[in-house]
Amino acid sequence: MKNIFKINILILLICVSFSCRKTETLNVDYSSFNADDPRTNTALDQWLKSNFLDEYNIDVIYRYNRYYHGNTANVVPSKIENIQPTMQIVLDGFIGPYRKVAGSTFSKTYMPKEWVLFGSYSYANTSDPGVAGTASGGRRITLYGVNEYQPLPAGQFFAWDRQRIMHHEFGHILNQIIPIPTDWESISKGFYKQPYTDTPTETAHQNGFVTSYASGQPTEDYAETISWLLINGQVWYDNWANTASADGKNRLIQKELNVINYFNNLGVNFKELQREVQLYMKGINLNESRFPYWLGRKQFSSLTINLESDLYANYGISDDFKTPYNQMKAAILAYSSSAKYHMDNMQILFDSQTGATVRIPFTAAAGGTQFNADYTFTYTVNAATGEVTFTKVAQAGTTGTYANAALFTTAFTNSLQAYLTGKTFIADWMPTGINAANYMKYGGFSVKNAATNYFYGSLAY
Repeated sequence: MKNIFKINILILLICVSFSCRKTETLNVDYSSFNADDPRTNTALDQWLKSNFLDEYNIDVIYRYNRYYHGNTANVVPSKIENIQPTMQIVLDGFIGPYRKVAGSTFSKTYMPKEWVLFGSYSYANTSDPGVAGTASGGRRITLYGVNEYQPLPAGQFFAWDRQRIMHHEFGHILNQIIPIPTDWESISKGFYKQPYTDTPTETAHQNGFVTSYASGQPTEDYAETISWLLINGQVWYDNWANTASADGKNRLIQKELNVINYFNNLGVNFKELQREVQLYMKGINLNESRFPYWLGRKQFSSLTINLESDLYANYGISDDFKTPYNQMKAAILAYSSSAKYHMDNMQILFDSQTGATVRIPFTAAAGGTQFNADYTFTYTVNAATGEVTFTKVAQAGTTGTYANAALFTTAFTNSLQAYLTGKTFIADWMPTGINAANYMKYGGFSVKNAATNYFYGSLAY
């Protein structure tokens, strides 16, 4: 009887199975129903796959997933239209410089493999200022605030701030893989305090930190120092150090050397990386990355041109400038058949934000005292456009260096003065191909709309 019952049940199950089988083929495109479906292969997904997943094995997670920010944070999803331009900023200002300087192997090995994007900053409560980015496990960077993206020029701060966050967080990524040097903490030992918000920016500055946030703990100090050296450049960092206390300046110098050595041990030339990041920042018109900005603030005391230097043999100089320079040099030599004075160089001394002195140092062939001939000018700088003009004005004196200048007035008027006046120049870091160690240490001027007519020299603070 039991066997008959089992057989009947089996027959019933077979019948039910056949009665539920459909022969119709389903052909449904789910992407048309749910644009946020992870399987959707939109143009954005294809772009991300081509530029990140295929090239670097990087997964860009932009669809909202609470798993990536935890239960204690409050965030909103990213606007879809902001994803590609934000990740283009990642490519151009972050991954690109590392790949160019450190190489493909380094970039593919150390670049974080997950990039998570959220629309807002991450807030724990209503009094929380918000988290802009995080790094975790040596493999993931989370960027918040994507919904604040704007195209340039309005979006300059957004682009700058993403670079600040990325280079900071990647500093943490590297430190999670290769520890911070053991001597780092001792540089500012006794000055780290929490909460960092209780330390005003200027107090942190004078104590040798790049930001108040850096003063909170050594690991944040390291990541901040890396980031600010890269994003704001060497002139900004030097100015920050030079305007700190004597002890603060010494700490900032030690920290810079520590970071450079750390990257060198990774096989990355930090100065080359800094130059590449600065070229990107200059491209978005960041003030701190541009020579006209610092020139207008009288950051530099002088610019020196010596055409006998190997620098000009290596990088060239325009004939338009070389001709009047050599004319002045010849006039000084011809002045005395016995002394046979030699024009040592030409200097532009930036006496104030509007006043300048063109100085011509000269020395007798036998050596001895170097004399100066000084010519008084005014100058204007348009920090936004980079346009600079020089105007000859009445000499500031008649004795000493001005008396020396009077010896060569005619020659100067017909040569270097004629070259400098009556033109609009564009100020920039020059020469363009100079090695990374000297980038931002040389600057110059090209005639507006005539880029092949230019001169440049070494800068001094």
